[in-house]
Amino acid sequence: MKKYSYSITVTADLRAAFEEGDINRIINELNAVIGSIPYDLWRADTEFIFHIITLLTFKNVGIDLSAEVHGSKGRADVIVKTKRFIYVLELKLDASAREALDQIFEKGYLQPYAGDERKKLAIGIGFSAEQRNIADHCVKEL
Repeated sequence: MKKYSYSITVTADLRAAFEEGDINRIINELNAVIGSIPYDLWRADTEFIFHIITLLTFKNVGIDLSAEVHGSKGRADVIVKTKRFIYVLELKLDASAREALDQIFEKGYLQPYAGDERKKLAIGIGFSAEQRNIADHCVKEL
């Protein structure tokens, strides 16, 4: 069996990016994690593998995270809360980030937070199975 040796420094940078509302930095850090996985460890290119990588990466930095949050019309993939922001992330594999972003609004994932004074950020993320990374992302600030 092969042994893999690699390390990534994500924690402080990713946490700061969430605290500051720096979406590009969040995307770049997540892509760095995905890009660090050796190609021969990829066994299944399903949306779930990208969900798992995203959730574990975000949980590892100690942010307030909820997954598969049920609402009245569906469930949001990821909700992240900081002092200043509420993020709703919808993740799609081999679909556009625009589709993911549209789903956030069509399904009303932000509705439960309407009375919260924090700034809300809806983020649609499109992963590419072939490229094994984030192909595109869309953001709408409320």
